[in-house]
Amino acid sequence: MNEEQLDFLKAVDEYKRVNDRPFPTLTELLDIVLYLGYRKVAPIGEFQLTKNRQTPRHGEVPTE
Repeated sequence: MNEEQLDFLKAVDEYKRVNDRPFPTLTELLDIVLYLGYRKVAPIGEFQLTKNRQTPRHGEVPTE
């Protein structure tokens, strides 16, 4: 787990504790991400998973 992932998990845990919410909504998660300082700086591109995950993209056939 990298530092950004750890910071995000800590922020989500804090949000859940402070707001007594076991499962934040997607809108609340966006608020947390914005609180951490993330901003949209480029047009939406193709989604890619982090390096550690090897799940194929939608429509892609896994090769083994």
